[in-house]
Amino acid sequence: MNSTTSENTFIALAKDNEELHDPIFDGIVDECRFKLAPIKILWILKEPWENLEDNEKGGGWSVTRDLLLNGEFENNKGSYPPMAYVSYSIANGFLNYADTPYLMESDNVRDALRTLAYINIKKFPGGTTSEGIDIQSYYTLYEDFLINQIEDINPEVVIFGGTHYFFQNKLSLNDMSTQSDGPSFANKNGRLYIAAYHPNQRTISKDSYVDGIVNTIKLEYAKNIT
Repeated sequence: MNSTTSENTFIALAKDNEELHDPIFDGIVDECRFKLAPIKILWILKEPWENLEDNEKGGGWSVTRDLLLNGEFENNKGSYPPMAYVSYSIANGFLNYADTPYLMESDNVRDALRTLAYINIKKFPGGTTSEGIDIQSYYTLYEDFLINQIEDINPEVVIFGGTHYFFQNKLSLNDMSTQSDGPSFANKNGRLYIAAYHPNQRTISKDSYVDGIVNTIKLEYAKNIT
């Protein structure tokens, strides 16, 4: 299923469910760059943010085309910089975060976002804080579409950004290996699943967050292809 077909399918689903907002699309950022990536990575987060007034209709744009493809950042904060650092590290021999160029001073680090895929469970505008009950309701409503979207993208590594528990039963990920210095993970049918914190988390430092994911990919996936 190509991106246009996928988007048209979701538009029809949203219409059937009488959604207030138009869908906010996601998926592979750059088809050519994704195909050429050393390891094809899909991030799964909760919802896109959009600044709306009460009862104002929003949506109708794309996270991947309008944000990630451009690689434009006001600062080194938010969800997208850690994703860029992970992809840049993997493309450059699994660099430690401390040895990676600073995103705001490196076009190459920002450009690394073009090599990945990204989807949200809720594909409609959300606020600055995601409500678990709300996200769960959208997962339940659109589960089949989300699972098909993962399979259409066909990543080699899936990184859940605080979203693993929504998918764990459907994808048989209840038994994940734990680590003392990194995220939990599971290898299923040649695909590595990583249960990480949300990339905009404040629980651990950015270097620990990025290095934990990168080292897990290096040890648990890359070893199978080298």
